[in-house]
Amino acid sequence: MRFCIRRGIDFANSRKQLEQVRGIPIELALPPSLDTLLRDQHRLADVAGQIREFDIPVRSVHAPHGELGHGSFRNWAGKIIQFAEDLGADMLVFHPEERPEGTRKDEQSSALLNIKYLQDRTGVMIAVETLWDKERVLTPDEIMEHRLPMVLDTSYIPKTEVTWIIESYRTHLVNIHLSAVTPGGGRTAGRQFRPIDNDPFCMDLLDRLHELGWDGVVTLEYLPWLSAKAIEDRKLLEQIYCH
Repeated sequence: MRFCIRRGIDFANSRKQLEQVRGIPIELALPPSLDTLLRDQHRLADVAGQIREFDIPVRSVHAPHGELGHGSFRNWAGKIIQFAEDLGADMLVFHPEERPEGTRKDEQSSALLNIKYLQDRTGVMIAVETLWDKERVLTPDEIMEHRLPMVLDTSYIPKTEVTWIIESYRTHLVNIHLSAVTPGGGRTAGRQFRPIDNDPFCMDLLDRLHELGWDGVVTLEYLPWLSAKAIEDRKLLEQIYCH
């Protein structure tokens, strides 16, 4: 296993945001708005230069929230692939968009063709994240059905399903977004993305992955104001599981 932390940036403040994680392995989360990326794509070169300056290993790049099944996908995703290749990132992570049931299957067919198109043209792994709470163009079960590289987000998936996915799909599981969910009242932002050190489920999960010899990436995805804790926990987990 390898461990990193999620680091979100916006183009206006990227230098400060990246300097704070100098030398620390990250998943680089680009601004979530696709419109922002398209408007400011010329600034990707600046971000790449900052990452090299601060000697930051980039395990994965998280793409903006665009539509995998849209006709424009190949164009904008291709730009991010070039960026990820320039950084030496292992993988590029996409969110499956929401789609009403009446159009979902048609959109899914287009999304699968688009993903295959990218996979055939890059050495960067193209991976799809699991989202459970709403109807998506690719559900977790469908990601598995089509044997796509998966990014498992433990904050959105019931614990029983997390365990089942790890046991049954680990050969295609390339990244786990790991955080604790505090009890009570549903999955709101304030209860998700908490530190894992006092969560027995998260720690048992890591023990099981280690026992299985899983060699993917674990990304600690904490709330932004817990970034110092994420850095501390990543270092500790690396000492426990990587030595």
